[in-house]
Amino acid sequence: MKKHILLMLFFTLCFTGLVYSQTRTVVGRDIGELKNLRISGRITDQITGEALVGATVTVRETNKTEITNANGNFFLVLDRAEYTLEFRYVGYETVIYPIVAVGEGRINLTMIQEDFTLDDVVIFGRDPEKNIRSTDMGAISISMNTLKELPPFLGEVDIIRSIATLPGVSQVGEASSGLNVRGGGADQNLIMFAGAPVYNPSHMFGLFTAFNPDIVNDFTLYKAIIPSRFGGRGSSILDIAPKSGSLTRWGGDMMVGTVSGKASINGPIVKDVLSAQVGFRGSYINWLLNSLKNPELRTSQANFNDVNAILYGEINENHNLTYSFYRSYDDFALASDTTISWTNQSHSVQYKGNFGERASVDLIGFYTLYDFSIFNQSGINNFDLKSGIVDTGVRFNFTYKLGERNRINVGGDTKNITIQPGELIPDPNGESSVLPQKVQNEYGRESGLFFQHELEIGEKFGFSYGLRYDLYQYYGPRTVREYRENLPLDAGNVISERSYSDGEVIQSYDGWGPRVSMRYSLDSKTSIKAGYNKMYQFIHLISNTATIAPTDVWKLSDQFLRPQIVDQYSLGIYKNFKGNIFETSVEVYYKDIQNVVEYKDGARLLLQNHLETEIIPGQGQAYGLEIYAKKNLGRLTGWASYTYSRALRRVITPFEEEIINDGNWFPANFDKPHDLTLIGNYKLSSFTSLSGTFSYSTGRPVTFPEAKFDFAGNSLAYFNQRNLQRIPDFHRLDLSLNFKFQGEGKFFDGDWTFSVMNVYGRKNPFSIFFADQPGSPPQAYRLAILGVPLPTLSYALKF
Repeated sequence: MKKHILLMLFFTLCFTGLVYSQTRTVVGRDIGELKNLRISGRITDQITGEALVGATVTVRETNKTEITNANGNFFLVLDRAEYTLEFRYVGYETVIYPIVAVGEGRINLTMIQEDFTLDDVVIFGRDPEKNIRSTDMGAISISMNTLKELPPFLGEVDIIRSIATLPGVSQVGEASSGLNVRGGGADQNLIMFAGAPVYNPSHMFGLFTAFNPDIVNDFTLYKAIIPSRFGGRGSSILDIAPKSGSLTRWGGDMMVGTVSGKASINGPIVKDVLSAQVGFRGSYINWLLNSLKNPELRTSQANFNDVNAILYGEINENHNLTYSFYRSYDDFALASDTTISWTNQSHSVQYKGNFGERASVDLIGFYTLYDFSIFNQSGINNFDLKSGIVDTGVRFNFTYKLGERNRINVGGDTKNITIQPGELIPDPNGESSVLPQKVQNEYGRESGLFFQHELEIGEKFGFSYGLRYDLYQYYGPRTVREYRENLPLDAGNVISERSYSDGEVIQSYDGWGPRVSMRYSLDSKTSIKAGYNKMYQFIHLISNTATIAPTDVWKLSDQFLRPQIVDQYSLGIYKNFKGNIFETSVEVYYKDIQNVVEYKDGARLLLQNHLETEIIPGQGQAYGLEIYAKKNLGRLTGWASYTYSRALRRVITPFEEEIINDGNWFPANFDKPHDLTLIGNYKLSSFTSLSGTFSYSTGRPVTFPEAKFDFAGNSLAYFNQRNLQRIPDFHRLDLSLNFKFQGEGKFFDGDWTFSVMNVYGRKNPFSIFFADQPGSPPQAYRLAILGVPLPTLSYALKF
């Protein structure tokens, strides 16, 4: 009996010690108020001092969850009482913070990245039920901490390729840049870095993404219901947010890989006020090319680099300014005397301010330059072919919280675009038979006003509706043609030309773009969502390839080429299982696309002053089913996504010679009905993980010649129906093994990553080319970029 009493006393004392060991922080100045106490706070990284955007703050007693804003701030309205706050952010240790709320006050909290052990799990970096409770459809946010657990591509994680593993998103194949989102072309995606548009997001024709992952904080892809503050593209918005440097200490990252390396450093210029971050990445793949046996390939050159510089200034805890500079450069000369180079460059200045707990402002101005050059050094006909885009604009967004689950967004944007489609310059230092030629510049202005209202009615219903007004103006100086009525647009039907002066409006378009989505919760773990949005696109990629290439030409809408108009309808069901360990969703969508660009047979697109004679407006439609399952917690994490989709085109005009495939629907160049991706990451130990990615997709469409004929002594191929054949299906397995190394005193923190791309050596075709065969039509042959297993080794160091 005495033993039982002593044992009970022992456990009672232990329990009492545990309870009273959690001391509660008194928050606020006691002024006698009992209800509606306003508690604010800010969450930062304990080491870098960087604001943690999107961290969750949960009040256990009321089950209320708030998300930190762009400055890392959060706001709570509580009654006078004791509470337990729970702070979570992906890759960081969870913080339990007991408080006693007695008045209005502020909490400044730091969080530290966690070191995984065998029993640790991945911590949610957002509201774990956000996919169920929000009205967002097709909006996917990924932090770099999550991305780093995926198999690297050629030694480092790749943003664009990682996005392509999500349902509804694909690429046409290996070494391809750009994305195809829900049946849209690569030009239907607006990719922004620090708020500035980027027109070519690739290095080395798509082998690398043009963004240094060490500089990126997170990114969000909108592919279904796009918020009304965004416009100008028909399929998706990819918003990439850079990191800001630490306001308290200096640190950095370095990585040395098989074919590329990178380094970044950040820290305070003025402690707690102004920080700087600088990053550089470059390639040294030429040693690999020079070691090849082929004498032509040994003379090839392939180089790229990119640089980032970011200044972050904190005016106070509610107001900050960020300046971001970005530049990428490529030059490529593969077994030829022609060098292709391209450059992205952008500047952006962003102001973010909070005015109390209800109102916030986001203002950004940007300047973007993209240009490419083809330099031929054959000797007798040397030339330089140049092209470029300049994009300058501002955006303003005002947010006001009417209530805890009720907010509005209003604002506007405007930008000017100048396109230099092409200029051919003979070599001034040598004799050349090439004549100079310059295509007329194009000038356009896009402006928009928007309104968005998000609200929840009870626990069951959530709504988000908005309206965007887009105005586009195409203006001079420019000389345009006038063609005979009721005849095709070609050089033989020109009746006159008209010259427009500088700034004179040639053509304008406008339109209203409604956005609406609704959520109905069947229970706390299941919801149904439906939505509709309308998008206008005033810029087009003029290319007869399936992916973005540096030689492609961008063109503005004019009096002949109308803007693309995309109507999208979406419906989905979302369900979480086992305490949000598993997320699942099934979505279906349908798109109607007007004024897509198709090309006449034999179209000449380069150095063309009057592209209206080479292109044809068409109609598009896309539909699909997306299935997604994700495991968030445990030693094994990852996701599986499957998409069945179709992207179709149809061209019917009054002129028989312009009709394609007899006016029937035909697959777009990037149509791939089946797309499956499996991704897994397994924690073998505290500092070792194994990850893998398997991808399968239907081969994309291609047009095979049906016959050949002789003309003027030349053997020519005859093509009839467009895109009715397909290249072989794509499938590939990538594996990587990561070892984490911790230096003494934790001053150095390094990772060894060994990866193997294309583990079983699949010869996936990048493209199809044709060779003449006597007595038969030209025969098709595949070109594989990566036809063997490719091992890479990299070492990354954090200091």
